[in-house]
Amino acid sequence: MTQALLSRVAESIFWVGRYVERAEGTARILDVSVFQALEQSDTEGGHAARRLLAVMGLPDDETETLWQATERLATDPKSRSSIAGALAAARENTRGVRHVVPVELWEHINATWSALPLQWEATRRAGPAPYLSFVKSQVAGITGLADTMMSRDQTWLFFTLGRCLETTDVVARQLATVEFDQVFDSGLVMLLRSCGGYEPYLRLSQGVVEPGRVLDFLLRDRLFPRSAFASLTLAEECLDQINSGRHGTWEDARGLVGLARAELEYSAPDTLAQNLGTRLERLQSSISSVCDAVTRRYFAQDMPTQWRRGGAGE
Repeated sequence: MTQALLSRVAESIFWVGRYVERAEGTARILDVSVFQALEQSDTEGGHAARRLLAVMGLPDDETETLWQATERLATDPKSRSSIAGALAAARENTRGVRHVVPVELWEHINATWSALPLQWEATRRAGPAPYLSFVKSQVAGITGLADTMMSRDQTWLFFTLGRCLETTDVVARQLATVEFDQVFDSGLVMLLRSCGGYEPYLRLSQGVVEPGRVLDFLLRDRLFPRSAFASLTLAEECLDQINSGRHGTWEDARGLVGLARAELEYSAPDTLAQNLGTRLERLQSSISSVCDAVTRRYFAQDMPTQWRRGGAGE
């Protein structure tokens, strides 16, 4: 890299990528959970709500309905696991580093955040689907602007690294919402659609929708960009380029990414579903460890509290 970023700028860019992807990922997870509750005729959605909150790592008082859990994950401005909270944090981070990102990218993030309350009001009448669709479409616009308007310098690399790590975490959480030993074909189709992988999967499998194949596709497909393996591969490439010119030095983050990728790559297909919950938890733990390693290596550790407000990650 010919021009290095200040560590606080790099950190903000990294978290913009994570938060933007988290907003979309939460929308996709809600899509799957709401559909499954309807498919299983869970009118109150109590079981679905508890499973959803457990997957998202949020406290559960066991009294929330699925609608209440969905509302919390969609609109809670204080939780960075919610769509509104993640987009608010992405906006705050972007506002602080507007000098290194395209103006259109900042405007699109700001406009998306501003439109959320009105979109949710419409949801109260029509259900959550339009709100979730709006979030997914807007995030697609944000990432499209980043990919087409940002030079492939350290700004783009940190943004993309954040996105890749969050995508891997989201895939693990999406798979954790599905009980593969009880899921119907329609549930698998909804899972694939929520990941944007339905058509690519059908072309790969000649139209056969099976739990094992779907699991293998979302975890290990090399060509589908939202698979865990493809995301980890791109994350490793970003770390290689960020670390360019420092040959011979060990980098914890790259090593952890490589280990997580290798575990997926070299596991036999028929073993993926064995102890799936433990495997997915281990994958999420690996992403958390990579994030910590990136922070230690590249980001300032003594930044002022005021800078971190609304800008650091959770």
